Amino acid sequence: MRYSANFVKQVFKIVNMKKLVGKAMVSPPKRRNITKKQLERTDLEIVYQTMGDRELLTLLPEKPTQKHVFYLHGGGYSLEASPFHKDIQERFAKKFNLKVSYFDYPLAPENTAKETIETTEEAFERLQALYCDDVFYLFGDSAGGGLAMALAQRLRDKEVKRRPRRMALVSPWLDVAISDPRSEELQAEDVLLEKELLAEAGKNYAGEWALDDPRVSPIYGSFDFLGYLLVIAGTAEILYPDVLRLQQKVQQSTGTNLQATIVPDMMHDFVVYPLRESLQYIDQIGHFFQA
Repeated sequence: MRYSANFVKQVFKIVNMKKLVGKAMVSPPKRRNITKKQLERTDLEIVYQTMGDRELLTLLPEKPTQKHVFYLHGGGYSLEASPFHKDIQERFAKKFNLKVSYFDYPLAPENTAKETIETTEEAFERLQALYCDDVFYLFGDSAGGGLAMALAQRLRDKEVKRRPRRMALVSPWLDVAISDPRSEELQAEDVLLEKELLAEAGKNYAGEWALDDPRVSPIYGSFDFLGYLLVIAGTAEILYPDVLRLQQKVQQSTGTNLQATIVPDMMHDFVVYPLRESLQYIDQIGHFFQA
C-alpha cells in the first residue's frame, strides 16, 4: 500500500518522528540484519558474499544485463537498511533488469568513517573482480548518498580504471555538520530530521577525522570527472541547501554532468518511502541507469 506524502508528513509531525529518528541515530537499537532477512524472501536469485562479518548481497534479474548498481542505504550512518530499501532494489532488478548489490557497510557508533569507507571500497573492488564485464553505477540515499559520493571521489583520486559511470543520489547527506545556515530555516518544515541530533550522529561517524574532511563530508571534495550524476531532493528538508551547494560546485567543475530534480514541499528521503508520489522518481533513477 502506498500513502500520500501529505498524510505521512502529518503522521510524522504528530508522533514527532524526527526526534525519534534522531535519538535512534545517536544511540542505535540492537542490530537485526533486517535487509538480509527481507531480501531472502525475494523470488530473485541472490549471490552471497562475505567480507569478515559483513554481508555483500547481489540480486540477479531474470534477464541480467551488464549494468550493475552498487546500493548504499541511508540511516544517518548508524541505522540498518529498512524494508523500503529492499523494495527499491527489487524494482531495479525486476523492472529494469539491473543487477543490484547491497552492502551491509560498517555502522556508527561502533565504527567510524575510516572503517566504513575503506570497507565499502573493498566491497566495490570485490564486485568488480566477481563481475569483471559489468558496468557499475552507484545509488545512495541520505547518508548512503554521502557515502556514495565520498566513494566516487576516492576512486577517482586513486585513478581506478573501472569507476562508476553514473551515480544517483536521493536527499544526500553531504555535510555531516549541516553547517549551511539555510538548513536552520528549514528545520520547522523537516518532519524527519532533527538538526542537532543528526549533527551528533555525524560526529560519531566522523570519529577522529575532521567534520569538513571530504571523506566524511564530500561537499568539501572535488567534483571533477565524476561522470553522470542524478540528484533528487525535496525542498522541505534540512539537507536541501547542500544540494544547492552541490549544484554550484558541479557548475564550476569539469567532467561531471548533473541532472537535479527538486520536488517542492517534499520531505527528506521521500523517494525511499512507500508514497504515491515516490514511484515515478524510483523509475526515473531506473531509466537513468539504463541510459
